[in-house]
Amino acid sequence: MIVSNSTILIYLAKIGKLNLLKKLFTEVFIPVEVFNEVVVNGKEQQHIEDGWMATSKASTF
Repeated sequence: MIVSNSTILIYLAKIGKLNLLKKLFTEVFIPVEVFNEVVVNGKEQQHIEDGWMATSKASTF
C-alpha cells in the first residue's frame, strides 16, 4: 500500500507510465483532494475506476 500526492500521479500520467504504480503496489490511496486535482481536473478517471486506487480523507492516512 502507498499513499500518494498529486505530483507523482500527474507526471507518471504525462509520460504514460502510471501503470508502474500498479506493478509496484497492490493498492494506491489518494486523498480526496488529490482525486479532485488529478482525476476530476486531469481526466484520468480510468485509473481510479479499475479498483487499484482508492480515495480517503487525508486525515485517515
